[in-house]
Amino acid sequence: MKLRGVLGAVMAGAMLLSSAVQAQSAAEATLISRLNEVRAQGVNCPGNGRRPVAGSLVQTNQHARAAQLQALHMGSTGSISHTGPGGSTPKIRAASTGVNAVSVTEIIFMGRGVNPEAAMQWWLSSPVHCYWMTEGRYTHAGASIIQGARGTAYVIVLSSQPR
Repeated sequence: MKLRGVLGAVMAGAMLLSSAVQAQSAAEATLISRLNEVRAQGVNCPGNGRRPVAGSLVQTNQHARAAQLQALHMGSTGSISHTGPGGSTPKIRAASTGVNAVSVTEIIFMGRGVNPEAAMQWWLSSPVHCYWMTEGRYTHAGASIIQGARGTAYVIVLSSQPR
């Protein structure tokens, strides 16, 4: 699919979500709060050693909407992937919600009968997820938790300082 088609599909989804997204739920706020606790303390990441203390993340509605796009996709398809609707990437989804930053990433998790702390512990035990969660260049974030027929999707979108 051409980039224009991918961006169009993601933009349409983002516009539908713009009126649907409200303040983050308590569970979503807990994810960001716990992530900020981890960043403030520094952490030992498997395979990466001690990660330095990193600054607190600023939560934004744009980041939460980008996270929600992927969480909705994962919840409806059961696919645990960074590829989203129309083949979109985390950076394309973030741009579609108004995030304009040089660096954008997302961390994802999906499971049954889990809670925000279980997702956080899984991420912290994963070398790749732990590393990116604690990367100092990321300054902004938003989270989404969507319960689907095949499990609950947890997504956090992180970005560097918006341009």
